Amino acid sequence: MANIETLLARNKTISHTPLPYISEIQASGAPPARTLIVTCVDPRCVPEKFFNLNAGEVGVHRNAGGNIRHALRDINILDTMFKLEEIAIIHHTDCGTTHFTDEQVRAGLKSHMDKAHWDDIEKMGFEPNTDETSSIEQSVKGDLEWVQASPFIREELKKGTRGFVFDIKTGTLEEVKKA
Repeated sequence: MANIETLLARNKTISHTPLPYISEIQASGAPPARTLIVTCVDPRCVPEKFFNLNAGEVGVHRNAGGNIRHALRDINILDTMFKLEEIAIIHHTDCGTTHFTDEQVRAGLKSHMDKAHWDDIEKMGFEPNTDETSSIEQSVKGDLEWVQASPFIREELKKGTRGFVFDIKTGTLEEVKKA
């Protein structure tokens, strides 16, 4: 596993091709990226690799579990600035968010927090992707349903939102249809 010092050393050895500023992209008339991928922060789930992406082709938002609710702020900013056309929600097999419960995370927080914060911790939801009765496909369906119900996402963008499961063993993507 790499640490920050290792990453800084690697950075000194790469050759970098300058990327354009937003103002330069706008001045050139080139369209901005209009597709956003919302996926997991897990280092095994790397859309830049499994889609063979180039810089500037799409936006990528990562969070634990690829939870669409946690991406709403960034979706709204990007949609306001660049008018998004599509969102790809990608969850993956063996996601770490399938291995914890809200109660476990709350207990972990309480173990190093002052009791004065425990009431706030009890109100927190960490939204594991699955429970004993659901699957990773169900978590994608849940995110797709959430998008459709959200008043904060444009109707056109809702129509352009699709969901997928990335298999970390095979590298394949399977589309998950809305319920």
